[in-house]
Amino acid sequence: MFGYIKTRSADLRLRDFECYRACYCGLCRTMGSCTGQCSRLTLNYDFAFLAVLRLSLTGERPDVKKVRCPIHPLHRRKIMRKTPQLIYCADASALLTAGKLADDLADEHGFGKFRARLAKLLFSGASRRAKKRNPSLASEIAKQLARLRECERSETSVSADEPAAIFGELMREVASNGLEGDAARIAGTIGDAVGRWIYFVDAVDDFEKDKKKKRFNPFLRLFGESPESGDWESVRVSLGATLAGAQRAFELIDSYPYPELREVLANALYIGMPCTADRILPSQKEQSEPTFGSKGVTA
Repeated sequence: MFGYIKTRSADLRLRDFECYRACYCGLCRTMGSCTGQCSRLTLNYDFAFLAVLRLSLTGERPDVKKVRCPIHPLHRRKIMRKTPQLIYCADASALLTAGKLADDLADEHGFGKFRARLAKLLFSGASRRAKKRNPSLASEIAKQLARLRECERSETSVSADEPAAIFGELMREVASNGLEGDAARIAGTIGDAVGRWIYFVDAVDDFEKDKKKKRFNPFLRLFGESPESGDWESVRVSLGATLAGAQRAFELIDSYPYPELREVLANALYIGMPCTADRILPSQKEQSEPTFGSKGVTA
């Protein structure tokens, strides 16, 4: 369900991009030292965004150093040294990955179930370490994921907003846990909006796969198996409105430990995430163009 919060690198200045990459690489190395080397395989852009957000709100200013990366051995790269906020984001990644693997284990069959069981065993140490450092966060994630599973399995609700709201509450807690005052409120508002946005985008992205495998998808329940173009356009409008809440909260951040962090957040919220939604959502052209074998096309 993660990996959708991306920047558009072409619209970042070089120094902004280097700062973002230093944060991303710093989080990767922090995950290796705090939650185990295997946990680095689960690193994605969403947690890099979380790290940039929390560094911005706490004013934490990690030292930056140049190191060689085993994946990119030819050139030394700038990375942020391990700090409390990067450790927190590593733990959040491990706990949410454990929750996703538990869902996969419950939903998959055959080889998919075997793969989920193997992955859960492989990453069990990461979640155990994270839970020991952040028991309150682990408890809240477990509680919200249980609510989400119950909501998705309910046969009575046809609203896509209900499960999205639960996932938004989960991400509110992940973003704001351990913060206080204005920082907690801003992080919580951004986390809630981004969580709802992720849930909707993921549901659109998995629509065809879920339809084929007969799995829950809020839009399958809402629109049926053959949505019309107007249905997806309504989702597009909802995504824009949801993201607007995060954008308004972002504008309330008044200082940054590195000015480049502001540009990274702005790029993700105003350019990268809308581009992701446009890429995943079926366009009106795709919905209206006839294909061979469809109704109205004759030999």
